[in-house]
Amino acid sequence: MARPKPTVLIDTNILISGLVFLRGNEHRILKLPEDKAITLILPQFVLEEARIVFTRRFPGHEALLTTFLSRAEHAVLPWREIEESVSLHEKNVRDTKDAPLLAAVVVARPDFAVTGDIPLREDMKRCQDASPVTSICSSREFLKEVFKKRR
Repeated sequence: MARPKPTVLIDTNILISGLVFLRGNEHRILKLPEDKAITLILPQFVLEEARIVFTRRFPGHEALLTTFLSRAEHAVLPWREIEESVSLHEKNVRDTKDAPLLAAVVVARPDFAVTGDIPLREDMKRCQDASPVTSICSSREFLKEVFKKRR
């Protein structure tokens, strides 16, 4: 019997880095939903922030995101589904701007949450609403875990 595909929530930096820099772990992660090996969970605010970053920092490359989304297996987590949880999780993160991502992890309950932000990873691992359900990891840790399970 086939195993279910893992669900993976990523932050804006993983998304941008994976689309712009073609040799890194983040790009390898983004190839997985294109190959239908995982399902990405993309919070609406992550997509909006990514569009802003592309327009401001990578003008002329805005279509990378649209093209990726047309090929990748993903689900969008609407802001309205996490909005009420954000204020509840501000106390669980050192930087309050990270509360929406933690709230998204708690609401979506993905198998993995991948971020390069070390303090945020530490905060998420300490959060009892996130860590028992979701494996919080870096890009490298995630790839190591996924390829270990695929064998």
